[in-house]
Amino acid sequence: MSEPAAGSPPTVTVLSTTPVKGLQLHHPEQIHLESSGAVGDRDFFLVDDRHRLVSITRCGGFVGWSASFDADAGTLTFLSDAGETVSGEVSRGRPVVADFAGDHGVPGYFADGPWDALLSDLAGQPLRLVKTSNPGEGSDEHPVTLMSDESVAELARHASVDQVDARRFRMTIQFRGVSAHAEDSWRRQHVRIGGSVLRVGGPVPRCAAVTRNPRTGEVDLRTLHVIKSYRGVQPNEFGDGLNFGVYAEVVTPGTVRVGDEVLVVPPG
Repeated sequence: MSEPAAGSPPTVTVLSTTPVKGLQLHHPEQIHLESSGAVGDRDFFLVDDRHRLVSITRCGGFVGWSASFDADAGTLTFLSDAGETVSGEVSRGRPVVADFAGDHGVPGYFADGPWDALLSDLAGQPLRLVKTSNPGEGSDEHPVTLMSDESVAELARHASVDQVDARRFRMTIQFRGVSAHAEDSWRRQHVRIGGSVLRVGGPVPRCAAVTRNPRTGEVDLRTLHVIKSYRGVQPNEFGDGLNFGVYAEVVTPGTVRVGDEVLVVPPG
């Protein structure tokens, strides 16, 4: 992709969603944002036998599989990089409230189908697939996340590597055309992206999931160590941590496309 012209607004470079939290990301050319986030994003997630969330942090094997959900037909399909497929109609099982890392409970119901054996095998422990009761509740804390390509390039520079695959951060919207970590300064400001307006929130605290290669699932970079080495431990809404990228809430629903301008605008 060519460099943005001097003085031109930053533009969207990558959009990322997945119907099943923790599985391989899709990168569509456009997404539609509602107050709950990107439509169809993270509407399913996995729990263990104690109803605790299990995601890529605890299982790198998920990255070799992607999922697609046909909401009209109620059909969920899992596809591996090797071409294996597991597909079926989602049957509504009993209600459950999942434990999201001890932080909060997420209501949903067991999404019964032929995939639990596959996912349990990938994780090496019994797992169940859960469908959220309400759209957007599969997100960790807030419905949208933002990150600049320049921030990732700065991380790579401090890690002494040519590049870092930004997919490990699993951000909703990536963009380029700003200085590294400029998004941190947008807190409480409104940002217009395509047909949507977002209100930027606080920084995203990072966990060990970002140490995993998004293509192989292997731990291949001391990402947290590198972030700490040049950014230090910083405050976020949950306390102090290693922050990278920012959260956002949807003020005005709308469609966002790759190539859309990212414009900081006055409130209202």
